[in-house]
Amino acid sequence: MKITHLDHLVLTVSDIDRTVKFYQSVMGMKKEVFDQGRVALKFGNQKINLHQLDQELNPKAGNICVGSADLCFIITTPINKAQQHLENLGIQIIKGPIQRTGAISKLISLYFRDPDQNLLEISNYL
Repeated sequence: MKITHLDHLVLTVSDIDRTVKFYQSVMGMKKEVFDQGRVALKFGNQKINLHQLDQELNPKAGNICVGSADLCFIITTPINKAQQHLENLGIQIIKGPIQRTGAISKLISLYFRDPDQNLLEISNYL
């Protein structure tokens, strides 16, 4: 088997509308409604499907809980401008800018949390 890329992942959240508002305003993602009301967040050629806690679709993960994700997004915005954007929105930066190692290159990263306390990392390639 040879994997080429990730198409989508699923986040289980406590409030889909709140999650959509956060990812739209903070991360610039687009809301997509599909399959009779399901909701996803689109960015580039990927998406994050959203499941409402206690209303997940089958099949589903074996151990569902809100706030357990740790996601890294590569951004084209310079990290200092992204940091200013987060600060202007009142979002607490947990760590960074800090150098990390990504899948294909070294990164400069910032860490913060979404409304469900998932850890988000935004990064520029170095």
